[in-house]
Amino acid sequence: MKEIKLKNLNETIYEHIDDSGLKTYMWVNEKVNSCYMTLSVRYGSIHTDFKVGNKKFKVPNGLAHFLEHIKFNESDDYTAHDFYYKSGGDANAFTTFDFTSYLIFSTENLADNLRHLLDFVYNPFFTKKLINKEKGIITEEANMGSDDSHSLSYYLLLQNMFHELNYRNFITGTPEDIKEISLDHIVNVYNNFYHPENMFLCITGNFNPYDMAKTISETMSSKEFSLYVKPVIQKGKEPKEVVKEIETIQMNVTSPKVKYGLKIPRSKFKNIDDFSLRALLPVLLNANFGNTSDFKEELTSKGLITSLYPSAGIYDEFVVIMITADTNYVDEVISRIENQIANLKVDKKEIMRKIKANVATLILDFDDIEKVNSLIQDDLINYHKIIDDALERYKSLSIESFKDVASAIGLQNKSILIINPEKEDEKKN
Repeated sequence: MKEIKLKNLNETIYEHIDDSGLKTYMWVNEKVNSCYMTLSVRYGSIHTDFKVGNKKFKVPNGLAHFLEHIKFNESDDYTAHDFYYKSGGDANAFTTFDFTSYLIFSTENLADNLRHLLDFVYNPFFTKKLINKEKGIITEEANMGSDDSHSLSYYLLLQNMFHELNYRNFITGTPEDIKEISLDHIVNVYNNFYHPENMFLCITGNFNPYDMAKTISETMSSKEFSLYVKPVIQKGKEPKEVVKEIETIQMNVTSPKVKYGLKIPRSKFKNIDDFSLRALLPVLLNANFGNTSDFKEELTSKGLITSLYPSAGIYDEFVVIMITADTNYVDEVISRIENQIANLKVDKKEIMRKIKANVATLILDFDDIEKVNSLIQDDLINYHKIIDDALERYKSLSIESFKDVASAIGLQNKSILIINPEKEDEKKN
C-alpha cells in the first residue's frame, strides 16, 4: 500500500490498487466514530457521445443520472437501500457533469457496508420493467428542476453560451430525453464505463486502512470483469462565440434577476495550470464581487441590489464566469458589472487576506470526513491524481498571477440573461 503524504498538513492518504484495477484512496481520522465511502465512475451527464474501438455510440441526455437511480436495484423487489436500512448505513448517490458517485455513511458494520457497496454497484441488474417504472420518478424530478429558478437560469445561461458542449444540457435530462432511454442504452453505458479501471473508491473516517484493503481485495476477487477498452468521448467543435448575447425571460421569481456570463477560451490564461486557475479565479472574483467587496457594498448601500454573487469554472476548453444579481435596476447594474469587469482590482492586502482565509479553510476541512472525501474526489476527477502540495500551492499564489488572470478577462463573448417576474395574468394561466 502506498502512502501519500500531504505536505505541511501532517496528513496521509493511503492508496490501494486492487488486481481488478480499482484504485482506493483512504484517509483516517481517529477523532470521529463514523466512516464515509464513495465509489465513483468517470461517467457523467456530458458523456453522451463516445467511441469504443471502431464503434460510435450516442445515448440520450440524462442517461448518467438515470443509471445512477436504477443502479440501486439488486432484484425485482430488493434494493441496496433495503440492505442499508438493516445494516445501519445510509446510502445515496449523485451525478455531476463529469462523474457519478455512490456513497455510504455508517458508524458500524464497516466491512459489510463496504462489501455491499461493491456488490450492488458491480451487480448489473437491469430490466425493461424497472426502467419503465423509474422513468416516471425521474421525469417528476426533472420537472421539479425546471420549476427551480436558480437551476433553470443556470442551464439557460449555459445554453446561451455553448453551441455544442453538453454542459448546456440538464444533468437529469428533459422529460423528452428520459422517454428515449432504453434497456440497451443502460447496458451499453454500464458495460463500457462501469469497469474498475474507470472507477475509484474513497474512504474517509475512523477505520483500519489495511483491513479495508483486505475487504476490497476479497470482494473484488469474486467478480469477473472483461478486458477494459477505454471509451473515447466524442465532442463537437465549440466556437468561441456565444449562442446568444442577451435574452429576457419571465419566471416565477419575486424580483428581477440578472445572470451575466463570460465565455473565455482557456488558452487566454497562458502559463497558468488548472489547479492554480481554479484557486485564482474565486479569490479574484470574490475580491471584486463577493460579500466583503467594495463593489457589492456600494451597490447595496445605494439600493441597487439585494444580492450579488460570482462563480467560475473550467468547462473543457473554456472558462465560464457568472455574476448573478437580484435587482430592480437591471440596466444600471449590468452597466456597473461591465465596468467592474473591465477594471478588475488586484488589491494586494485584500488578495492576501483571502488567500490566508482559503488556507485556513483547507486546514479546517481535515476535521470533516465528508469534505476530505470530496477533496480527494475533486483531485482525481480534475487531475487524475492526489495533489499532495495543495497548501504550498495556495500559499505561493503571487499578486502577479492574479494580475495575469485579471488581464485575460474581458467583455468579449458575453451572454446576459435577464429574468423578470411573471405577470399576474400569466401566473393564473
